[in-house]
Amino acid sequence: MINTNALARLTADFFMSALMILLMAYQVAGETAHEVLGTAVGVLFLVHAWLNRRWFSSFYKGKFSALRALQNTFIILVLLDTIVIMVTGVMISGTVFAFLDIGFGTAAARTLHLCSSYWGLVLMSCHVGLHWSMVMAMTRGVFGLKPKTGAAVWLLRLAALAFAVWGAWAFGHLQVWDFMTLKMQFAFFDDSPDWLVLFNWASVMALFVFVSYWFGRLAHVLANRAKVSS
Repeated sequence: MINTNALARLTADFFMSALMILLMAYQVAGETAHEVLGTAVGVLFLVHAWLNRRWFSSFYKGKFSALRALQNTFIILVLLDTIVIMVTGVMISGTVFAFLDIGFGTAAARTLHLCSSYWGLVLMSCHVGLHWSMVMAMTRGVFGLKPKTGAAVWLLRLAALAFAVWGAWAFGHLQVWDFMTLKMQFAFFDDSPDWLVLFNWASVMALFVFVSYWFGRLAHVLANRAKVSS
């Protein structure tokens, strides 16, 4: 029997990630679609928070490992950054929330919205990476899949590494760090075909999922070794 709660969580997370990529590729979606899809992501984020509401009630409960501390830190950072994205997005809206007619602070809000969006992509990707084992376990449970073994595991790891390496190149090509540090304050338009623009943004997301996943694995291993040696 399918776990409907787990299926709902996976569905919300999948569409939120896919739409995040499309939102970063502003030139592909266009201004109106960007606002509509951004609103949809905001709704999905609230759905995600509701479906994972047990985390809030258990924040201080149980033992805190290095991995759990990392996970909780990134969750808080994602929450704060998303609030900034949503508030500034409403402030600068020219379509969906135009009826609010907010006429103050829009210049600063536009700059902050751009910067926080790039931070959002990185933080959300790290959040996914630190929970990747749980995501895959949930996916296998919902769809009745068996864990990969042997050569299949290494092929998937090599594919993920190749995707992450491309993401490292795309990170520089798309000037992500410049936007995160406010060195760039105006939207960047890539001359590449739309499909490649989307692929580049997906690879940047994959880069941080990959790095944070293995960093989390390392933190877990080091914590276990510290317990054994103490």
